[in-house]
Amino acid sequence: MYQPGDCVYPADLPRRFLCRVAGAENFSTGAGISQILRLQPLEGPWPEGTILIRLDGTVVAAQTRQLWQTHRPKRRSASRHPMARVTPLAHTRRATA
Repeated sequence: MYQPGDCVYPADLPRRFLCRVAGAENFSTGAGISQILRLQPLEGPWPEGTILIRLDGTVVAAQTRQLWQTHRPKRRSASRHPMARVTPLAHTRRATA
C-alpha cells in the first residue's frame, strides 16, 4: 500500500519519470484491495501543478538507493565552465618626489 510522500515511477510511460504520491484512495475489488493514486511528477515534460492518476498496479516503487543515484548533483566540468581568476590588487605606496 502506498502512502502520501512515497516516490514511484509510472510503469506505462516510455521512460522513468519520478513522481511523489500526493494522495491514495483505497477501494475493494473481487481480487482484494487496490488504490487509486494521485501522483505529482517531480521530473518530466509536465507543467508545474500537474497531477497524474494511476492504479497501484501500474506504478513501480522507487527505492531510496535509486533516488540517490538518479538525483545526485551533477559535477560540472571545469573546462565547460571556466572560472575567471581574479587577483586582488595589493595596496602600494606611491613614490613622491
